[in-house]
Amino acid sequence: MAVDIFAVEPHKVSRDLKGYTVLFYGEPKTGKTTIASHFPNALLLGFEAGYLAIPGIMALPINKWSEFKQVIKQLADPTAKEKYSNIIVDTADIALDLCEKYICNKNGVSTIGDIPFGGGYKQVEKEFDEALRAIPQMGFGLVMISHCQDKVFKDENGAEYNQIVPTLSNQGRKVVDRMSDIIGFAHPELDEEGNTHTVLYMRGTPRFIAGSRFAYTPYSIEFNYENLVNAIGEAIDKQAMEFDNKFVTDEAATPYVTEKIDYQGDMKRFNEIVDKLQAVTGNDFANIWAPEITRLISEHLGTGKRITDTNIMQAEQVHLIVSELEDMVNKNL
Repeated sequence: MAVDIFAVEPHKVSRDLKGYTVLFYGEPKTGKTTIASHFPNALLLGFEAGYLAIPGIMALPINKWSEFKQVIKQLADPTAKEKYSNIIVDTADIALDLCEKYICNKNGVSTIGDIPFGGGYKQVEKEFDEALRAIPQMGFGLVMISHCQDKVFKDENGAEYNQIVPTLSNQGRKVVDRMSDIIGFAHPELDEEGNTHTVLYMRGTPRFIAGSRFAYTPYSIEFNYENLVNAIGEAIDKQAMEFDNKFVTDEAATPYVTEKIDYQGDMKRFNEIVDKLQAVTGNDFANIWAPEITRLISEHLGTGKRITDTNIMQAEQVHLIVSELEDMVNKNL
């Protein structure tokens, strides 16, 4: 999809959970994996074997980060969308551990701290972020699962306090928190008759982390898939009333898919444009177009650089050069 600010339409909020990224975290045996398995056409990536007691689940064991990267590559195949709508990462904690091990092996070190100047932590965060974000960018819903921990923090005055948070490391939390449209804390509670049931808290407090991008999300729900769908649908409908119900839809959210740059195609197109200019302008090419082309290349690649010096690592720069050159030609010929 090419960038075009003149084709932008008002965004419609979808009631379909497929378009969103969700994090469930909480204590073991609170139904996180079971509820996640109820998302339509789900593929569970089992970084741990929490799915073994769920009948009929479509699950793929993942034991290496390289296997996860292979899954992401396969999800780009259009056939994958015919089979799956939602991808479950269970658990994000173990996925992050495998990601860190992958980065250590890539750099030939034993621990991530062995990479100088904190560079290893940045590499892990970047690798983890890009891999997870690729899933919703391809149009799949993403459900991530984590456990919980009661962690000690310090406020701005240095006073300590406890808060229940996912068991992800700081790098993992940064990635998952900013991606998630819904963060739900699953907690077992006793009712008046002494029966245990699980509550999903969807609004955070000083005691635990939770939250949602939807303004009217309830504080908590009885944790099951139907209640989750209804809670988000009602929250969306309440917000929609503020806009005369114009900007809501039952269709799944459509992600913005970044245009894949064809470096070789752009190089071929550049040569075709130059050949055309030379044929049309003749001797005037050296005085009129050659300086403009040189200026354009210098602007994006640096003074003295030639487009023939580039490789696929400069695909974005070459794409901009060709796009701007085409605009110039269209306006002047």
